[in-house]
Amino acid sequence: MRNVFITQLLDLARADERILLITGDLGYGVVGEFAKELPKQFINFGINEQSMMSAAAGMAQQGYKPFVYSIGNFPTFRCLEQIRNDVCYMNLDVTIVAVGAGFAYGTAGYSHHLIEDISALSALPNLRIYCPADILETQLVTSLIANQKGPKYLRLGKGGEGKLTEGFDQSIEGLSILPRSKEIAVVTTGNILTEGMRISSLRPDLNPTIISCYSLGQLSDFFASTTYSKVVTLEEHLLRGGFGSLIREISQESVAQIKCFGIRKIVSTYSGDQKYLREAYGLSAEQVLAEIDF
Repeated sequence: MRNVFITQLLDLARADERILLITGDLGYGVVGEFAKELPKQFINFGINEQSMMSAAAGMAQQGYKPFVYSIGNFPTFRCLEQIRNDVCYMNLDVTIVAVGAGFAYGTAGYSHHLIEDISALSALPNLRIYCPADILETQLVTSLIANQKGPKYLRLGKGGEGKLTEGFDQSIEGLSILPRSKEIAVVTTGNILTEGMRISSLRPDLNPTIISCYSLGQLSDFFASTTYSKVVTLEEHLLRGGFGSLIREISQESVAQIKCFGIRKIVSTYSGDQKYLREAYGLSAEQVLAEIDF
């Protein structure tokens, strides 16, 4: 996903010199081509995320379109005050790109687990949040972001997601839908879509519709009037204030039975690869199926 994003951003930047890629001393194997081809549109700000975010806000005030790119928690929690005060409240055209959503950097320990960011950032004014599941949704989101003004937050997987949503219906902006049952839906955001699809393959009798939500600001109209009677939400994120909470909030007028799966309680001593951590927190397809009663 990150490679697809950088490649597409480079294409956009070739045609628009206002686009800037700003990094916090990382990712040279990924961003090297961008830096080499467009050195005047690339800034390595070093390990100084708070100043990097404030500087990006200043650049946006001057008409530039900065993309602030770093690993998970560094462009989010390390500079949350600058995002709030300098970017969101000022409604500036800054895109924050966090690589390693969820447990993509699982073996690096809790400092690199990006599992509370939606809770923290979704309350901020003017900020659009995007969480693609694969390279196809990443391409869609990058195009959307390039044509939007204002603050945006893009959380990306680390790699290997492939084309999970190939064959999905993407006619509704913000959603990729694999239509099946009209009664049961499995709804995910991010690359944990893989587990959502495994739920379907492990229980073909359920035949659930699979919905991947890559834009968290595009959900209200669809889920407020949902006709599904049973909905399972799945996220590689804290439940409190996260994706499932958002679905519950906007679906409160519906008659759907909603069961949310995510991280109930963070355990800082957990460390391991993404598969291990999903199982440790009860997020595998098998564990979800063991808890649902339909």
